[in-house]
Amino acid sequence: MAAPETCTEFGPRAGESRWPRGMLPTLVLAATFATYTATLVLGFVFDDHVLIVTNDSIRSWQYFPSYFKSHIWSFRYPHLLANYYRPLFLIWLRLNDSLFGLHAWGWHLTSVLAHVAVTYLVYHLGLRLARDRWIAGAAGLIFGLHPVHAEAVADITSIQEPLASFFILAALLAFFRSRESGARRGWLAASLFFAASALLSKESGMVLPLLIGGWAWIYGGTEGTESAGIGFRGGFLRHSGEAGMASIPFWIVVLLYVPVRIHALKGFAHIVTPLSWKQELGTIPSVLLFYLRLLVWPFGLSCYYDTPYVASLSWNGFLLSAIVLAAVIVVGVVWYLRTRVSAPKLASAMEFAWLWLILTLLPVLNFRYLPANELAHDRYLYLPSVGFVFLVAIALRQIWNLVPRSLRQPVWVLAGGGLLACAGMGYATARQTLFWSDDLTLNYRAHQIAPRNVSATTSLAAAVAEHGMDGVAMSLYQEALVIQPEFWRATVNLAYLYFAQGKYPEAAQYFARACAADPTDGDQFLYLGMSLLRIGKPEEAEKAVHTALLVRPEGKDYHLGLGLVLKAKGDFIEARQEVERELALDPQNPQAQALLKDLSQRTNTTPKKK
Repeated sequence: MAAPETCTEFGPRAGESRWPRGMLPTLVLAATFATYTATLVLGFVFDDHVLIVTNDSIRSWQYFPSYFKSHIWSFRYPHLLANYYRPLFLIWLRLNDSLFGLHAWGWHLTSVLAHVAVTYLVYHLGLRLARDRWIAGAAGLIFGLHPVHAEAVADITSIQEPLASFFILAALLAFFRSRESGARRGWLAASLFFAASALLSKESGMVLPLLIGGWAWIYGGTEGTESAGIGFRGGFLRHSGEAGMASIPFWIVVLLYVPVRIHALKGFAHIVTPLSWKQELGTIPSVLLFYLRLLVWPFGLSCYYDTPYVASLSWNGFLLSAIVLAAVIVVGVVWYLRTRVSAPKLASAMEFAWLWLILTLLPVLNFRYLPANELAHDRYLYLPSVGFVFLVAIALRQIWNLVPRSLRQPVWVLAGGGLLACAGMGYATARQTLFWSDDLTLNYRAHQIAPRNVSATTSLAAAVAEHGMDGVAMSLYQEALVIQPEFWRATVNLAYLYFAQGKYPEAAQYFARACAADPTDGDQFLYLGMSLLRIGKPEEAEKAVHTALLVRPEGKDYHLGLGLVLKAKGDFIEARQEVERELALDPQNPQAQALLKDLSQRTNTTPKKK
């Protein structure tokens, strides 16, 4: 085996100016923060309304234990089987609520600061991998300013991506420090703590043991020395042993996490969209190519995309995407082999960057566990883009090295060109964040970008309805149901509109369809009952409201609704008992107070004081 290459300190090369040591990361972080300052004037949009504005479980620390016992939607849908076990995300929401209440600027500020912190760690990971400050700086700058990250930063509830990415990067960097000669054992303990935090932020943290093992295979050595790239030069068993030993502590953390997750979610993961293996495998090439396009050419970004499932070997759906991806792989392999000969250290960094990109993309290709019609989101690229920016930075460094010295002058011209490129990227990102200013703007753009996406159409309809344009909203909901007749969200929202307009037969019809499509939402059963009551079907109404209480025993106005139904049936005593139960949950409910007074008069009793 060839002698390992020496790992020098991250200092400047011979003849290289020393100013980048402090200035470069400072400029990277300042540019990143400045790019996202426009988000500080934005409000709550998208899932923020449910997870933040109407989420009582983040209003008090008394709910803290519940964060570890179920998924993030359990406060609203306690019977829903979901895959989002993310306690640290809920703790983040609670901390922000305690600091800022419902002042959106504070939530946006902490999201921006989290992205800046991740960018800083990306810079330091670049130093570790490439031993080149300019590669690290370029990687950090591209990561910080890349437009594809606008969703992960501007959408407050997408903080799950920066949170998980921060802890994964911190775990890696702490692990690297633990492998240095003379390092304290505390670095390994810190790395394991960050690994656990990554898992509790998002399930993507499970890739960490594989990243650790991949690093040990590529770089080898127990004190940070490199082993000159992938291969069998040091023996397959030795490489495998180093990788396995390095990753064992992190696999233990994962093994401790898995049963906790299974207990909380009532299963490790639940299939959300039933797909055949043919559909799942057939869709992967087109989605991968789509993600590659977003990374290379991040324009036409949206919160929804038209990314259909592919179940046949058609030219446009499968073959073309597979051929283009194969070509990309061939180019990447040729590039790597040439780099391995000319610059072995950079080849090692390339290996780890490719490994990072591939491993972190794999989880978002499990389409069965993603909502239907939502195969691709910009936020899914937040973590994988770390590998991508390293590859771009390495390519830029190699291109720069090929430029004759005579063409590198004057320096200020080249520096100006670089600043212009960064300004262009920063402007594109800042402009993209403005689409997150409000729900109408966001969803109108989504409908323009993805007119055949049923979620985009439904979300636009909901935003339009919020602005009082019920007729337009109803047309959009009907358009969504033409695309997908059994789409629950469009069905139930259309039912609410009919109910608000007093069209109770139509409301009852669509509420019944919504309940059949997804029986986990208690509100729809309550309103089904109220609709049936108004069209003279109290028996069916009682059954619907009882179902609502089974789904969500402490749902707001559920006992009140049952009291109204029982009153209509003439069961005044039972009706009064239900209203008293409602007042026990919500003593200030004026409608319940008025109904209790009426029922007390009918039963000739005095209402209890609350």
